[in-house]
Amino acid sequence: MSGVAMPGLTVAESDFLQHMGRFGSDGYPVKKVQGSRWIWDECWGVKGAPTVYKTKRACVAAIERYLEVLIDKTAGRFS
Repeated sequence: MSGVAMPGLTVAESDFLQHMGRFGSDGYPVKKVQGSRWIWDECWGVKGAPTVYKTKRACVAAIERYLEVLIDKTAGRFS
């Protein structure tokens, strides 16, 4: 995307956060595998969680928690 990192983030994290901010849930890197299992696929250089989720809702919730962490990092609440 921009190639410039937001404060406290890597370039990949910054690009991921900007992408999610623009596209919201339509841009979530959620992929169905193994019939009824879901994964968080790599997006903008962010690998995602090494977990296979039972539901899409659980996978989306993991992405949303990660986005909250990125937002906290830009605000200086994490180092």
